[in-house]
Amino acid sequence: MGRSRLKNSKLDRTVLQKTPSPERPPKLPSGPEQPPDLPTTALDRICIGFIFLFSMFIYLSTVYPSLPGGDSGELMVTAKEFGVAHPPGYPLFTILAKLAIVALPYGSTAFRVNILSCVLGSITNALLGACLLRATKNVTVALIICAMTGFSRFFWIWSITGEVFSLNNALCMAIMLVMYDFCIEEDSEKKLKLTYILAILSGFALTNQHTASLIVIALVCFVLSDLLDHELITTQNVINLTIAGLSPMILYLQLPIASYLRTARVSWGDHRTTEGFLFHFFRKDYGTLKLVKNEADVDIWRNYSILTVDLMRELTIPVLLLALFATTAMIWREHDRKFVCFLKTTFVLYTGFFCSFANITDIEGIYKGVLERFWLQPSLSLVLMAGIGLQELIRLAKIRKTIMMPVAFLILAARIHSNYGLCDQSGNYHVEEFGRHVLSQLPNNTILLTSGDLSTNTFRYLTIAENVRPDVDVLDLSFIGSRWFIPILGHHMDTVKFPGIGYSPQATWNSRLYDLEQFLDHNLASRPVFVCLKPRSIDTVSLRKYNVLPYSFCSQFLPKGAVDPLIYGKTIPTPNLDTYLPPRTEIFGEQTWENVLIHEYWDALVKPGRYLWDAGENTRHVDKKKQLYLAAYEYLFRAKEVISTKINDGSISPLSWNHTSYFSKYLGVQCRQLWVHTTGRSTGGLGAKYEECQRKHFTDYIESAANLTRKIDKDFDNIVMLLQNPGM
Repeated sequence: MGRSRLKNSKLDRTVLQKTPSPERPPKLPSGPEQPPDLPTTALDRICIGFIFLFSMFIYLSTVYPSLPGGDSGELMVTAKEFGVAHPPGYPLFTILAKLAIVALPYGSTAFRVNILSCVLGSITNALLGACLLRATKNVTVALIICAMTGFSRFFWIWSITGEVFSLNNALCMAIMLVMYDFCIEEDSEKKLKLTYILAILSGFALTNQHTASLIVIALVCFVLSDLLDHELITTQNVINLTIAGLSPMILYLQLPIASYLRTARVSWGDHRTTEGFLFHFFRKDYGTLKLVKNEADVDIWRNYSILTVDLMRELTIPVLLLALFATTAMIWREHDRKFVCFLKTTFVLYTGFFCSFANITDIEGIYKGVLERFWLQPSLSLVLMAGIGLQELIRLAKIRKTIMMPVAFLILAARIHSNYGLCDQSGNYHVEEFGRHVLSQLPNNTILLTSGDLSTNTFRYLTIAENVRPDVDVLDLSFIGSRWFIPILGHHMDTVKFPGIGYSPQATWNSRLYDLEQFLDHNLASRPVFVCLKPRSIDTVSLRKYNVLPYSFCSQFLPKGAVDPLIYGKTIPTPNLDTYLPPRTEIFGEQTWENVLIHEYWDALVKPGRYLWDAGENTRHVDKKKQLYLAAYEYLFRAKEVISTKINDGSISPLSWNHTSYFSKYLGVQCRQLWVHTTGRSTGGLGAKYEECQRKHFTDYIESAANLTRKIDKDFDNIVMLLQNPGM
């Protein structure tokens, strides 16, 4: 029995030795481990919640408390009135803004819509974090990229401004999040469900901003290719997906409904006909594939240069390098290859298309701000690639997560600290104060002609949304020049007389149109008529029966001979100094609407002097000419002294478009006119006085702002020549 046990034990050992061990999995080549498709963990949900709540806290602490500049005023008042916004109409934003105005219990109309943008901006950041967590399974990567993106200056500022861009960001980011899941999903049934979600999100995106069509085009190509590989392309699926994608477009019914109701006091276009609807939908007012309405050639390489500089400044160079690294890492990282390829395609397609059709000719001042808003959408693709690139860099460098977490919070704190001062608009009432100041100075029952975003949208918002001076009728010249204006909006202005079906600066070729002089003939006898902020569509020089008298920021139309310029020169006060102070340029950059207000402020100060100067130029009486030139000089000198006092006591910024340069130029011009027309360029007696006056002010002009003025003033070089050759 003992031998039998021994034999069996030997046999067992022999069998164990001969039995092959289970085959080990082959060793993977050196490269990244593919992250498993894990469900969202509790830590991920905490991270996403933190990103949303922290973004909301920062955005709410810096949100505009009042009306921003630009299109915001129009979008807010059309939402309140349930009208139609400028092309293509933005029905989704209009409906959401209307809900925000009704639902939020506190604040002005502008404040409530600004809060809506804060919510949408925070959702964008949370969706970005969720997508990065899905792609990298790394909380620190999500925090770092969300900090670099959500608290960059241009994402931050458009997340606290009542505009359509924060909604577009949220919808595009939602598409990218679902697209990531679609790219990694292998189950055919789940992949088809994700396709329906993508179709619905794409439809909603197209009801807000049409630039989303560029991401939708790339999306359709990738999705159809993938469905074809999984043999999911059937007639029924294609029909169902088309219906899902088009179903959100039902929101565009808001446009014809608003046109039929005709209750909105601000609305754009007549959508009661298919032709009128399609005209608006395809942006034919601007040109379907144009950014602004002009025939200028597009400088593609200039646009690419501006894009590159803006992205380097706003997102920083390291983020761009990480995005580039992600495209390289996909050579060995198969897990995210399809998604990164999608992101690259959306970025290249958007930037290539936009840079080819952005036909803004002057990229200075406010137009820089107009252009930079359109870099938000392609930036989402970049930062997602940067997150994937950062995760790959951390893996290759074998950096521990315990080290990266403090780094993530340091980057978050540094990002907020660097941009908080630029983005904090919590005390910014400048645009609204400007509008209230102008409206308060107008006589009762004024008709106010406007053109451009600043004047039109500000005054319409205040008179309609906030009921400030409801007796003032604000007429946008681009509106009253449209055939749809009288049928859709004319009944809201029953005391304004329109002598034809539409306004045109040159209406002589069509008896059904009317020009400015005909409009004044029918209205000036019963109501005062003003024009504000240098409208481009008004030719005041050609007026035969009317003069345009400077009146603070605006000008008043009066019959010729109603006011003697000399009497006006003796009685005119220095405008805008006691009740309105401009923004400070050390706070607001040249791409802001506040900077536009600064320019308008100085223009309003100089405008009476220019009016007296022009009156002197146009009179044939030598003595009166001299008196008008002298009156212009005395007014400008008095205005400069008052401004200097305001600067010295700190109420006006000394950097406000360089006041010394601005006034010195016009004072020098008046001295030259007095020297030429009073003394015939005499170099003795009074002539010597005026010649010295000319030299002094022109020298101050050149020395005070040589670098700035040469770029913005075409007269700079001529004045330099006058100093060198006074007898010219």
